[in-house]
Amino acid sequence: MNAKEILRMVIVLTLVSGIWGGALALVKKATEPQIEYQRIKNIKAPALKKALAVSYDNDPVKDRIKVVVGVDKRGHKIEKNIFLAKKGKKLVAVALEGFGVGYAGKIGVMVSINIPSETIGGIAVTTYSETPGVGTRAIKSKKFMGQFKGKPISLNFAPGSGTIDAFTGATYTSHGIMMAVQNAINIYKKIKDKIPGIKKS
Repeated sequence: MNAKEILRMVIVLTLVSGIWGGALALVKKATEPQIEYQRIKNIKAPALKKALAVSYDNDPVKDRIKVVVGVDKRGHKIEKNIFLAKKGKKLVAVALEGFGVGYAGKIGVMVSINIPSETIGGIAVTTYSETPGVGTRAIKSKKFMGQFKGKPISLNFAPGSGTIDAFTGATYTSHGIMMAVQNAINIYKKIKDKIPGIKKS
């Protein structure tokens, strides 16, 4: 095999690799929204459904929007999914995930906020790594989790504020949930003017 044939082979392989690489990139870009939808539908939707306490007739997962809520240490944008619940095309609630720290690590909580009253519709835990039988008792407690429902978001939900009573025997977990709820509310207040259907303040 001479140098000319080797060069031809390299050019052909480069072209083929470039074409297939481009095709794969296009397929990834085309399927990305559907993959994200399925991931959210399977992982976040159960908590979303549990948190939303209003009557709605749309698919909040499908009608979600992404809003920039800040930047990370490298300067990259941090985006948050905001789930919109509508009744007859009118926005009746929004839901978003907030995070706090429990005994064993990060706790994610889906928080729904009723519109226009800006009261908490409900909350539901999305992720946790708490000790089974100890920390999970707070997560499964209807009495503890139910304390948030109906309260205005103008209140302070941080641990020690007195707004919510901690769950005895699972204080770290209940404090993590309170922090997660307050985190979600803080984000909502920061970006609510970017949410369609909410009157600008």
